Amino acid sequence: MTTTLSASVVPENEIDALSRLRASLPDGSELGKVLGAMSDGLRSGVGVTVARDDDQLTPARAAAMLGISRTHLYKILDAGLLPFHVVGERDRRIFMVDLREYLTRTMAFRAADAQSIAKRQELEDDLLDSME
Repeated sequence: MTTTLSASVVPENEIDALSRLRASLPDGSELGKVLGAMSDGLRSGVGVTVARDDDQLTPARAAAMLGISRTHLYKILDAGLLPFHVVGERDRRIFMVDLREYLTRTMAFRAADAQSIAKRQELEDDLLDSME
């Protein structure tokens, strides 16, 4: 079950308790990182969403989480870039784990693309410098 917690409804003393729990865990603890991100987000007034890998998302919710239109998400689904399954006769659902993996792949592709563009620009700059 996906749960979204609005920062405005969490009392400061509960955020402090969350921070203390995080501090009680060993340095480098994965759980500690998650608890730290939660307490930092809530303390700064940002809502926090907690989701299990087996949570199922509607296309509208998945599109909102990716920051894209539902129409664009359907194109991604139809292209086979993001797995989904059908519930009922036509409603699609996306597992949270699949959405997270898609986002990780997309971010890695964008980072590699940005590095390629930067490298090309560097080569062009070097070429222009050598012509002077």
